[in-house]
Amino acid sequence: MNVSRKGANIILAWDRGDPEDVEKAESFFAELTRQGWLAARRENKLQRVLTFKPEYGELWFIPLSEGG
Repeated sequence: MNVSRKGANIILAWDRGDPEDVEKAESFFAELTRQGWLAARRENKLQRVLTFKPEYGELWFIPLSEGG
């Protein structure tokens, strides 16, 4: 699992084929969303995510004040 920052945003990336990495990422997702961060996937644009799915491989976390 890799956690990095881009401005106020947190970027979480994990190895989809590693069950331990997926478990850590899911726990990180639960913790940040519980704290009020917005989770999003980046395709052509950011799309909000309400449920963790291991196949995503990467999520962006945006502070609520930045999310609008």
